[in-house]
Amino acid sequence: MVYFTDIKPTVHYLEHHASEVPWDKAVEIVITTKNPRKKGPKFEIERDGYYILFEIKDRILWIINAKRT
Repeated sequence: MVYFTDIKPTVHYLEHHASEVPWDKAVEIVITTKNPRKKGPKFEIERDGYYILFEIKDRILWIINAKRT
């Protein structure tokens, strides 16, 4: 189980992915997914035609990458 107290976008997400996947959609996918796949220190989700990559540092979930598949 992974715990976090806040969700924030990384600069990379804001510069490269925010135009493709809106912030509310990215957060919705992260919140409603029960078992994200662990990929090293990061997690990934492939669902509903979207790919989300995120990590948790200091109890903050950072969305790194979000794109349509």
